[in-house]
Amino acid sequence: MRGFPIFLQLMTNPADLVKPVSQRPNKGIREDNKLRLEDHAAHDWYRFVLSFPAHLVRSYIDRFALNSTHTVLDPFCGTGTTIVECKKHGIPSHGIEPNPMAAFASRTKVSWQIDPDGLVAHTNKIARLTLQKFAEEGIEDEGEIPLLGSSRRIIPKLKILSPELDKLLLTNSISPLPLHKTLLLLETLEENKNDQFGAHEQLALAKSLVNEISNLHFGPEIGVGLIKDDAAVVNPWLRAIKKIAGDIKHLQHTANIPAIVHQADARDLMALLPPQSIDAVITSPPYPNEKDYTRTTRLESVLLGFIKSKEDLRRLKQTLVRSNTRGVYKSDTDDRMVEDHAEIQRIAEAIEARRIELGKTSGFERLYARVTKLYFGGMLRHLTDLRPLLRPGAQLAYVVGDQASYLRIMIRTGQLIADLAKSAGYEVVGIDLFRTRLATATRAQLREEVVVLRWPGPPKVNGWSPAEETGMVMKDEPPKNSMKKTDLTEASSKIANRYSAIIEKIFFAKYKKGMRQVPFEREEIETFAAKLNVKLPKNIGDLIYSFRYRTPLPESITRLAEAQHIWIIRPTGRSKYSFALVKNTPILPNERMAVTKVPDATPGIVAKYAFSDEQALLAKVRYNRLVDIFSGVACYSLQNHLRTTVPEIGQVEIDEIYIGVDKKGAHYAFPIQAKGGKDKLNIVQIEQDLAVCAAKFPLLVCRPIAAQFMAGGVIALFEFEAGENGVTIVSEKHYLLVAPKDVTDADLKNYSTRLAQS
Repeated sequence: MRGFPIFLQLMTNPADLVKPVSQRPNKGIREDNKLRLEDHAAHDWYRFVLSFPAHLVRSYIDRFALNSTHTVLDPFCGTGTTIVECKKHGIPSHGIEPNPMAAFASRTKVSWQIDPDGLVAHTNKIARLTLQKFAEEGIEDEGEIPLLGSSRRIIPKLKILSPELDKLLLTNSISPLPLHKTLLLLETLEENKNDQFGAHEQLALAKSLVNEISNLHFGPEIGVGLIKDDAAVVNPWLRAIKKIAGDIKHLQHTANIPAIVHQADARDLMALLPPQSIDAVITSPPYPNEKDYTRTTRLESVLLGFIKSKEDLRRLKQTLVRSNTRGVYKSDTDDRMVEDHAEIQRIAEAIEARRIELGKTSGFERLYARVTKLYFGGMLRHLTDLRPLLRPGAQLAYVVGDQASYLRIMIRTGQLIADLAKSAGYEVVGIDLFRTRLATATRAQLREEVVVLRWPGPPKVNGWSPAEETGMVMKDEPPKNSMKKTDLTEASSKIANRYSAIIEKIFFAKYKKGMRQVPFEREEIETFAAKLNVKLPKNIGDLIYSFRYRTPLPESITRLAEAQHIWIIRPTGRSKYSFALVKNTPILPNERMAVTKVPDATPGIVAKYAFSDEQALLAKVRYNRLVDIFSGVACYSLQNHLRTTVPEIGQVEIDEIYIGVDKKGAHYAFPIQAKGGKDKLNIVQIEQDLAVCAAKFPLLVCRPIAAQFMAGGVIALFEFEAGENGVTIVSEKHYLLVAPKDVTDADLKNYSTRLAQS
């Protein structure tokens, strides 16, 4: 976990953490961000200088009443504080961390099954061999200036890093001689590699590099301190190894408790863990500031081989929530997730106005406003993607802090995260004050808080889940735990009525007879809602989504369409749309189409709990390789819920995208649209899929596919192409998933006959 400054005012009574802020004493006793004595085991094998304190994790383990029957997730795992503490308490856990060095550290810090005596014996052997190499080159390992009169041979040639690797490091982060000695130690480790002990030996070296061998200084920003011409290497490494071995002897009683680390992006979680498998989340995401967390681990990441090029570094940064301007890319789109959040937009505008006022013109300063929106959009994307993994009633604790790093504009991170979580369907239990700290520039008190959430589970309306579909909760809905099914149905009806009133007002304010395009912008939804005195959902985009994919436009609009045409809503750019009159090309399954039986490969537990929505449909298509069967190409799921931006269209979302290769080596992109329940396939979605392929996969053959549930569990698949007559269906097949015994000899003979006729 990460994000904590060193000098802090700490609330020292753990019981205060579970009280509302108004009930807490204002003690403010100073304490450096150091481990308590009782917390050193495993935690201090290697940790970020800004690491999250273990005692706070314990406080929320106790508050959430967690035990061995529960599973905890830390989606911003860092160097593993939460998973280490959970393992100590006998609680299974998962950690998500994209930084390969930090993920390696976390994984090693929960590996307690090795033989500690064997570890010490092996490292002693490595030390002897390395010191022998030092002696042959006339090198001492004390790291001090030799006494007057002592002799030391001139080293003919020092080992160095390649120019490409050297450019990745902070200048003077390690002096030439300590680097040479470190590379000799790594060489010896590689020559005498031991699979049982290798990870712990490397982690001990990583700790020694940061704390004793290098010239790095943390205060709390990483920088270069006093330049040391020489530094001991082997002895600090041996001390770190002996500490690890000693800890393992005391920790082996919980060595078998599962603690799994996934090197992945916290914004793309659904493919990592089973649905409804997490009981609690305890985590500290990065804060919106100018700290580049990849710099914190850069030296050890390069020397241990986790980052080998600028391209590796770029790929790493692209998997991080955008919390600083050094990790922002033109293709980033997370800011679209919060374009309707008034307070986040106000903060971004205030930052940009302050930048202009102060005459700040550097490339990084110009990105301050954008990275603020990207950060909160990324956090909303994380919270949205997390929901399917949570069991109903799951409890969550997010440690975040206020920031004023961007030209002294205050960002109340905790309040904004709580608001985004509420919009995504979570219940906000409270915001606990953890501690305060002084802002470096202004000396103002900044709050560090724990946002406490609860996931109630997705509400159901007529068998489908609006929270799963839209990711938002309407402001005028009653609390979910008090809503009966009839109440939900009535609420859904009210939402539909107010949506219709707003969309009619927009259309008829601009429509003139004969028009085939009626453009409008998202902000007009707010304008007309205010005129009608109608409450808006927090996610304004849900209104557009409803009329594009779920429900027809109001009858007052549809009756204006000419014969064999319909009115639809098309995106035309960022926050821009148009009512468009198009030829009516319904995508409806042909009820007379033959059905092909396919042996059902859906895991039983998935089939048991699957709904009839698009997620269930996508799962069945994926597990049974129906895209491969339908297309005749070997296909692999690349990503689900792909959100991206397309020129002249704006933000679009594809339910799932597959990449395939045929026997001749041609590569294919298969964007998949799926509809279950009452949702209908729409030709506009297919147009968007084609546009995404053209923009993102220009060298691949694009074959858009749509899937639709039919009566009796039949799955209809369609393939489309774009031609002179627009988007048309080129292929349609129907599949029925059955038990293997239900595929009869007669069925097989029938399918063989089809093959002969094709």
